[in-house]
Amino acid sequence: MKAAVLCSGSIEDYSFTRKYISGVTKVICCDGGIRHCDGLGVLPDLIVGDFDSADSVQLEAYISMGVDIVRVPAEKDFTDGELGLMRAIEAGADEVVILGGIGSRIDHTLTNCHILIKALKRGVRAFLANEHNEIYVVDDIISLSPGKGSTVSVIPLTTEALGISTKGLYYSLKGASMHIGESLGVSNVCTEDNIEISLSQGILMIIIAKD
Repeated sequence: MKAAVLCSGSIEDYSFTRKYISGVTKVICCDGGIRHCDGLGVLPDLIVGDFDSADSVQLEAYISMGVDIVRVPAEKDFTDGELGLMRAIEAGADEVVILGGIGSRIDHTLTNCHILIKALKRGVRAFLANEHNEIYVVDDIISLSPGKGSTVSVIPLTTEALGISTKGLYYSLKGASMHIGESLGVSNVCTEDNIEISLSQGILMIIIAKD
C-alpha cells in the first residue's frame, strides 16, 4: 500500500507534484500540510500534529467531514512529519512519499531526510520529493529510474559506508568506501535511464536533482 504524507513545507507546482499522488491509497496530513490538499486534489484520511500551523477553518471543515484527527502536545520528542510517517507505516504502507517536506527551514528539511531511516529500518520504501529533488536512503541496494542525463548525488549518512557499487552512473564505483564529511559522491550523472546503487555496510542518502 502506498501512502502520501503531506508536510507544511513549500510546494511550488501542484501540477508537477500530483504525479507523486498516483496510486496512493492513504493520505496523511501533518498539521499545516492540510494547506496542500486542495492544490493536490486530495482529501486527507488522517490529520496529525499539535496544530500550531494548520488553518483552523480548514481543519474544522475536515473534522466536520469526518476526517480522523490525532492531536499531540506541542512539547513533544518528535516532529509532526515523523508522526505522520510512523502513522503511515502503522497503517500498513510499504511505500511512502513525503511531500512538502523540503522547504526553507533547513532544520526541518534535514530532519525529514533523517526520518527516512526509520522507514528503512522497518522495510518500508520512503522518499522525499519536490519539484527539484527526490531523496532516498539505502542500506543495501536500491534501483531507481531518474532518466539518462539526470544528476545523482550519493552521500553517506553514517560515519562510513562500505562496499559501495553503482551501475548506470558516469563515475562508477565498485566496492568503494565513503566517509561522512567528504564530498566524493556529489553530482554524478546517469548514463542510463535506470541506475542501481548498493553497499555492504552503512547508510547512504541518494539525491536525484531535477534541475
